[in-house]
Amino acid sequence: MLTALNDGVLVLTLNDPARRNPLSTPMVEQLITTLTAAAADDAVRALVLTGADGAFSSGGDLAAMPPASREASDDRMDLIRTLVSLISESSRPTVAAIEGPAAGISVGLAAVCDVVVMAEGARMLFPFTRLGLVPDGGLMSSLPRRIGQSAAKRVLLFGNPVGTDEAVTLGLADEATPAGLSLQRAVELAGVLAGRASHSLAAIKGFFAAERLDLDAALAAERRTQRELYFSNDFAEGKAAFFARRNPRFTGK
Repeated sequence: MLTALNDGVLVLTLNDPARRNPLSTPMVEQLITTLTAAAADDAVRALVLTGADGAFSSGGDLAAMPPASREASDDRMDLIRTLVSLISESSRPTVAAIEGPAAGISVGLAAVCDVVVMAEGARMLFPFTRLGLVPDGGLMSSLPRRIGQSAAKRVLLFGNPVGTDEAVTLGLADEATPAGLSLQRAVELAGVLAGRASHSLAAIKGFFAAERLDLDAALAAERRTQRELYFSNDFAEGKAAFFARRNPRFTGK
């Protein structure tokens, strides 16, 4: 992961471009460490989350799944819970800048940001029902909050890609930019927010957080469910089909 702090705006760049920046365990741990430090740093007044080389993130590190055991699954989901909570509960305003694909759990990270900027040609991907996993990254809470329960259910059940125009129409993204300009615009917006009264911003964010669907309960439910689905035959088939670029043949086991 790369970091850069300029004029109060801390840019966090997911940086594993050869694999389109998956949220591997080391990447998640780096984000947690950096966000924890940022929370105690008065020089950081706003945050921007983006990905390197024209991709936001390919989502969870599928090559490393399933975890070694159910206990390891719990450990992974606990890290995800910590990361999502650090972003959603941050007193600093947060802006996501999305180019290219944003898949799975990475959409969850974007969805809990205060502002989402999405470039033309970018796509949000929801592969969960094709893999045999439950949506994670807090999506069962944050997606209905952003786009409504009915639309969220449709998006998650069918798992069709959501392009920039549709994302803005739904409310999953707040603003569209030409390709290649999402980070520039996100930094501009974060800069504006960095210049506003920090206690006022924190109070406003706190009021909205208090009214949200219970994100903590959603994250806890993800943890319970994912530990079983990781070790199901359907996930093994979904993973094999993904890498073989074929349609999965699920058996319900």
